[in-house]
Amino acid sequence: MRKIMRSPTMPLRAAALLAAALPLLAAACDDGGSGPDRLAPGDVAGVYNLCELRFTPGNTILPAADLMQTVVDTTPPAGRPEATVSLAASGVYDLVYTRQSDSFLRQMQGSLSYGTNTVTLNMPGTSTVAEELLLPRPLTLTVLEGTSMRLVAQTQFSYSVTREDYARARNASPSGLAPTIEGSASVVLSAAPCS
Repeated sequence: MRKIMRSPTMPLRAAALLAAALPLLAAACDDGGSGPDRLAPGDVAGVYNLCELRFTPGNTILPAADLMQTVVDTTPPAGRPEATVSLAASGVYDLVYTRQSDSFLRQMQGSLSYGTNTVTLNMPGTSTVAEELLLPRPLTLTVLEGTSMRLVAQTQFSYSVTREDYARARNASPSGLAPTIEGSASVVLSAAPCS
């Protein structure tokens, strides 16, 4: 975390605004520019299988939530979709899965941003799907190319989810938990079948 040293002449509000803007400015210079090295939508367009989705609390006493075992139905009934994320060349994504508890179809759509070797899924402001899957907003995936395209996210920052959403993802009671749970996400999307 960067420390902002406040000069005696810099008002506290200005220092706070500067501190909040630094990560955005760094991201714009790092990944989000319009330079020739930035990914184009066609570079990553396609349908990806959701192979891993895990939320790991920062408090090591709390267990990780493996959402592929508790929320997402990885072997849905006939007529229901498997968990996929479609990245369209038009700059939008469509995340679709079947919920394990009731076999309901769940879907979330939004826009994409492209960096040098990253794709960012911009989540809608309010999304029950993002909450149910304990996803950070936004979710930035690193592109790994090999025999098949893989997109991987291991958040380098901690973010909060509600105790109710965390407990639901763990099939546990929220009693005794703090109102919010800080943690990080691990996500793997693959153009090939999950192994």
